[in-house]
Amino acid sequence: MNVISRACAALGATALAAALAAGLPAAPAGAAVSLDCSGGDVVLAESTATYALTGACHGVRVTGSNVVVSLASAAEVTVLGSNNRIVAAGAVDKVVVKASNVTVRARRLGPARIVGANSAIVATKGTIARIKGSNNRVSYRKLGKIVVRGANNHVRVKTGKTKVSVRGANNVIRVHRRVR
Repeated sequence: MNVISRACAALGATALAAALAAGLPAAPAGAAVSLDCSGGDVVLAESTATYALTGACHGVRVTGSNVVVSLASAAEVTVLGSNNRIVAAGAVDKVVVKASNVTVRARRLGPARIVGANSAIVATKGTIARIKGSNNRVSYRKLGKIVVRGANNHVRVKTGKTKVSVRGANNVIRVHRRVR
């Protein structure tokens, strides 16, 4: 990723003026900001923005709120801002959500962890999901292990064998076949 692209993502309007001065095209208001993240880690600090990340991302850190991120794949995605939506077309090796009202969708997830409330993870396949908080939703087609600590969480695993560990009131855990 080039320096101008990182500056645009981190500094918003100020960086947009710098990009225009450098002769780069400006995105229309409300349009997705396209960034190439194949060169390293990316921090998305701007709030109320839409990002389209291209390339195989290493680390993606979302600290802004009300952000929509689409990406091909990533080694790690960390979400610290609230009200965000992350959509990965491929695999994400590790997901950490430390905020509320966050949705993460991916085909395949490595270890996934939610620390917060009212968040969701939706994936086709995963290794382990850990939830610490309340009112979270987790849905996998196939998942190896689920650990839930908190109340009012909903987990759905459609196929395969899943090891389950639950502590807390009013959790709804539906797995195809439970393994102890």
